[in-house]
Amino acid sequence: MVKRSMGARQLDLGAFSFRSDAARTASTCYARSKGSMMQTHRRVIRFIPPALAVLLFTVVTAASRAQAPGPATTGPATAGPVAQAAPVDSHHISIDVEVTDKLGHHVSGLTAGDFTLLDNKQPRGILDFHEVDTHNSATDPVHVIIVVDAINTEFIVVAKEREQLDEYLKQDGGHLAHPTSLAFLTEKGLNMQRGSSLDGNALLASLDAANSELRSVGRNAGFWGATERFQWSLDQLGQLAAYESTQPGRKLALFVSPGWPLLAEASVEPTDKQLQWTFKAVVGLTNALREAQLVLYAIDPRTLGRADPFYYQSYLKAPVKVNQAAYPHLGLQVMATHSGGLVEVTGIDVLGAINTAVRDANAYYTLTFEAPSADRVDEYHDLHLQVDKPGVAVRTTAGYYANVQH
Repeated sequence: MVKRSMGARQLDLGAFSFRSDAARTASTCYARSKGSMMQTHRRVIRFIPPALAVLLFTVVTAASRAQAPGPATTGPATAGPVAQAAPVDSHHISIDVEVTDKLGHHVSGLTAGDFTLLDNKQPRGILDFHEVDTHNSATDPVHVIIVVDAINTEFIVVAKEREQLDEYLKQDGGHLAHPTSLAFLTEKGLNMQRGSSLDGNALLASLDAANSELRSVGRNAGFWGATERFQWSLDQLGQLAAYESTQPGRKLALFVSPGWPLLAEASVEPTDKQLQWTFKAVVGLTNALREAQLVLYAIDPRTLGRADPFYYQSYLKAPVKVNQAAYPHLGLQVMATHSGGLVEVTGIDVLGAINTAVRDANAYYTLTFEAPSADRVDEYHDLHLQVDKPGVAVRTTAGYYANVQH
């Protein structure tokens, strides 16, 4: 039987900000490159891949230290090529699964025999299976992380969303069903508030006291502003994934955010270097989120009437080859869907969207299977999970990239 460590999470983290050496290196690289390049889209998109390389190195090395079966070497992140681990012929992969009815409620009492798992359309046997009811289990904690995006959200929208966050934290007299923490995406780095807590009133006080910093590059700052927000956002998502890979249990990261720029126009005529680094970033983040048991939820606080909020759906098919990779594959909504989370685009009811997402923490299934041998490095495996029950919806990780050290 395959089991994962579910020890107690470190609660007293203290207030701190993630701003890794890799992040500082990326920022320095960006500033220097920006000053020396022509101010055109074509030149901009040739810069971005090295920054993504730094991000990928940070995520992959952190996840590998937490998950690799043998000792791993550590070293400073650099902006050079990412060192590939030795290919893994086969390994066990565990995934968390949400099974809900038409009203979004958890469907309980299922057995392994009710599930059929297809890996690249080929059936795989389930080695280990169990249902987790967090209300009756002290060994499988689920932690909720509410992430306020102060990089990509206008000031007036941030103020509105914080009002609804206040309402959420005050519910039930401030008693939260699951350990919860707050985090802020800012242009100075990922700022996580003190520890996890079941006390919504205490978190509300932290929220009120938090000096979340709004971006200096606005939505009207053009393509340069969009690329900066894209870089900051991905960097901080990578830092969050790297940190959560060191923490036990399942985590739900609720991003109250419109998402970062998709930069679709930057992928029209990509260079080989751009394609390589974008693909590597997709591989690194996809596997890192799964290994960290980190599920993303994208809750857009803005109302409708803007640009197409469903445009991200054009990029839900994961890139299988390097030449298929594009920046939109790294979008928040795309990553949320691939991790098994939810996407809410209306912005009408942020409070309701948060409550719906948190409901996923009440109960879920975990299953383990043996991944087949891959024929090449970074080979994508599409996962499809079927449940032999009518009228149910199934959400889990959409797939994984094989032949990468786990």
